[in-house]
Amino acid sequence: MIHTDEELQDKVEKGHWVDSLDARAYQKVFEALKKEPYDLPTHFADKIISRAEARGSSLSKDYFWFGLGLFSFVVATIIAVLLTDFSLNFGAFKFISGSSILLVFSAAFIILIQYLDKQLVKNKM
Repeated sequence: MIHTDEELQDKVEKGHWVDSLDARAYQKVFEALKKEPYDLPTHFADKIISRAEARGSSLSKDYFWFGLGLFSFVVATIIAVLLTDFSLNFGAFKFISGSSILLVFSAAFIILIQYLDKQLVKNKM
């Protein structure tokens, strides 16, 4: 009967078979330690840095396309309002008029979630 981790480790190192969950865990660890570490290709870090720098330059392209899309949306909205008999009507939202407390609670809850995300999650990354 094995009483301590040292005894278990000693038996596993000597190659004696011990039928227990702990013994199998030790065997897995020793098998993993016997393997050679993986060698990275030469200039691996340089390739990663160059990819990160290339990605930074594509960010300006993203902003350009976002701005162009937003501008196109605004122009299309103005044209649609001018060519149709558009009148602003909140009739579809009458169900909210009696639930102002729910609306305020929803807004406060969303703000709280965003604050917690910024404080707890993003600071740890």
